[in-house]
Amino acid sequence: MKIVMMIDWFLYYTLELTNALSMEHQVMLVTRDHNFEISSPDNPQKLDEFLNNNLDRGVIREKLKYRLRDIRSFHEVIRIYKNIKRFNPDIVHIQENSDWRILLIACLLGFDKIVLTVHDVVRHPGDPNNFMDVLSRLFRKKVRKIIVHGNYLKEQMLLKSRKFRNKIHVVPLGIFLLYKKLDDKSVKEEENSILLFGRVSKYKGIDVLIESAPLIAEEIPDIKIIIAGKGEDFSKYETLMSNKSYFEIHNRFIGDREIPQLFRRASLVVLPYIEASQSAVIPIAYLFGKPVVASNVGSIPEVVDNGKTGIIVPPNDPRILADAIIKILKSPELKMTMSTHALEKAESDLSLENIARKTSEVYASPCR
Repeated sequence: MKIVMMIDWFLYYTLELTNALSMEHQVMLVTRDHNFEISSPDNPQKLDEFLNNNLDRGVIREKLKYRLRDIRSFHEVIRIYKNIKRFNPDIVHIQENSDWRILLIACLLGFDKIVLTVHDVVRHPGDPNNFMDVLSRLFRKKVRKIIVHGNYLKEQMLLKSRKFRNKIHVVPLGIFLLYKKLDDKSVKEEENSILLFGRVSKYKGIDVLIESAPLIAEEIPDIKIIIAGKGEDFSKYETLMSNKSYFEIHNRFIGDREIPQLFRRASLVVLPYIEASQSAVIPIAYLFGKPVVASNVGSIPEVVDNGKTGIIVPPNDPRILADAIIKILKSPELKMTMSTHALEKAESDLSLENIARKTSEVYASPCR
């Protein structure tokens, strides 16, 4: 099968899926020419450098040059469209995005070959709406098939329109082997350390975790809560901290090589989200054998086996969050068992081989 992958964002997810699919299929990857996801002034990296180091050599690469408002983008649309037509794909797989060029190329190719992955059925609280969101919603109605990362998200989409029923497929988020490749095994786990990793935003429940800290410290005085990620100004959260000595804050872009170190240092990973679709943090945690404590929101409970790979807690409840963290940290045997189950899940349900197989089944399945 010939597959074209087209993306604006979701570079890491698409990279892993593309590599896995390329083991059985011919794949072309079309990216926007940006490095926002992979680079910062402290950790500079170009897109070509990133792909040279991490993309399978058998994958054909195309790149949309110039910025979105550059008049030359119209020429890019024609160039990429012609190259895709020459490749003659069976499937054009698009990650939902806000790049008008990708949407236009898809329209020119025709919707009968298009599979769309929708990562967030509805926007997170605080995320702005714009005109491209309207186009994206229209685009969902036109494509042949839609992939979402959980049954909760499927039902959420069906609430918008029952017409989606026959074209929605569920494929979970898989592991990110890139971080194993960059792993530094000399970094040791730090006792009673708790990691919250990812974009700093209100929906992540950072304030809930901060409120839980003194409750955890009543049982485990030497806790260390590591919060790592770029996003909102962190000063408003610092004012909530009753004891700043419990916390280690990295409110900045976290480079690829630093991410495995953070997960290795952690005793467990926490996701105290007050709202979510799904989370790529959980597969990374499992990849490093870390139990998770996560809120019962979105499709997160579908990938956390409660009591086996972690503990599911209600959102917005610092006391129950603290109790779950204490339960794992104070029971080495439970923690070890959860770590084993987490690794097993990473190597089975969330393995890239399994994700690629499920994605290929979506491609091959008849339209109902």
